[in-house]
Amino acid sequence: MVDLAMHMMDIVQNAIRANATRIDIGFLEESRKGTLTFTVSDNGSGMVPETVERVEDPFFTTRTTRRIGLGIPLLKMTSEQSGGSLRVVSLPGAGTVVEAVFRTDNPDCLPLGDLAGYLVLLLVANPDIHFSFSYRLDRDHFLIDTEEWVKQGFTDFSKKEMAPAVTEFIAENLKTVCRKRNSESFLC
Repeated sequence: MVDLAMHMMDIVQNAIRANATRIDIGFLEESRKGTLTFTVSDNGSGMVPETVERVEDPFFTTRTTRRIGLGIPLLKMTSEQSGGSLRVVSLPGAGTVVEAVFRTDNPDCLPLGDLAGYLVLLLVANPDIHFSFSYRLDRDHFLIDTEEWVKQGFTDFSKKEMAPAVTEFIAENLKTVCRKRNSESFLC
């Protein structure tokens, strides 16, 4: 994975495979601490404790289509390379929370990547899932919630004119928030 957007896509795909109907994606950037906390929380099927203990092992996967699972191990590796950490909490029937902390003052911190583009791909491909996406940089905050959009009549993100407009909306709001980033941060 070359950026955080790719990690986001991978971890969200895990939640989708776990039959989640609600997925919350969060980025919390704290300038004073020099950290970015990336979180994906879902209400999917969850995992038994034995599985949670093994998710960081690249030679373990619950998928039957292949013998290795690199998503969580790669997220752990990239977060630790920047001086951060990874935490996975899950309960059967209650969902899963994956939290990766990155040190933004470390040159090994991954770039954000195309968060807007990947997020819109998730929205278009999974119209029946309730997504919320939050990006907070200190006091500045950007939030989208597909449930709120549906209440306002925005229901089909796959329409030809809709996906580009939503991508631009998300990208512009992220630029506005991130414009206030500390100059010592390696995020881009």
